[in-house]
Amino acid sequence: MREFLYDALASSHGIVVRSTSADRLRAKLYPLRKEDAEFLTLSLVLSPDNPEHDLWIVKKVQTNGKA
Repeated sequence: MREFLYDALASSHGIVVRSTSADRLRAKLYPLRKEDAEFLTLSLVLSPDNPEHDLWIVKKVQTNGKA
């Protein structure tokens, strides 16, 4: 599952992960995200269009102009 976080970091904005339970996937990714400070730049968001199955792993927008 850590590969999802690496894939999101490597992308320009983030990725969408389709799952049978996006909420459970998000719960499993939160502890992994805390293991590396670089992962803390990512947000784990349930899709507003398909919250049961789609998890967005997106880069947080920083106010200093860097993403």
